[in-house]
Amino acid sequence: MRRVLLVLLVIGFAVWGTAACKPGLLPTEATGKPKVTLERIEVQSYFPWADLPARTPLALGYVFNIDNPSDVNIKLENFKFTTFFAAAPGQYLSVSTPTTYEMVYFPAHTVSQYRVVDVLDSFTLNLSLAVANAQKIQELKLNRADVIKNWYAKVGDFAFGIRVGEGMAVFSSEKGDIFVPFEGIFPKK
Repeated sequence: MRRVLLVLLVIGFAVWGTAACKPGLLPTEATGKPKVTLERIEVQSYFPWADLPARTPLALGYVFNIDNPSDVNIKLENFKFTTFFAAAPGQYLSVSTPTTYEMVYFPAHTVSQYRVVDVLDSFTLNLSLAVANAQKIQELKLNRADVIKNWYAKVGDFAFGIRVGEGMAVFSSEKGDIFVPFEGIFPKK
């Protein structure tokens, strides 16, 4: 008798939990859904280069336009993307994945800006190239230290491409959660 009661109780909570859940993630292609675009990248803070293994910080600010064409306010819940630096013509290497969890509201029928600051340093860039990008570095016959030093020398003029990819923003609204994929390249050509 107790087992039957326990099973009915578990089934009851499962049904109640399913009914109380928010609707699934909605696609972004539909008319009226938010759109995220990369507006620009700025050097927020830069330090003089020191050869590896020294740690030389570099802070980049990514400015995104958040377009909310809908009739309802939306709230940003989660924002994530991967940064790729150009190491050779047409060859990009992943260097970091900034993620934010701030709750920011965007009014209906507006385009607002959202800034994400990512602090990198030469030591972690070196580790990223040695581990996550090892195969590509080897294929391109690049020296990690030279690549990183070149990025630091040229970042102020944005003389190499920076790509934002694998981007995902999750918004919530009274109509449910909305998943918005995005990507972009800076400088724009």
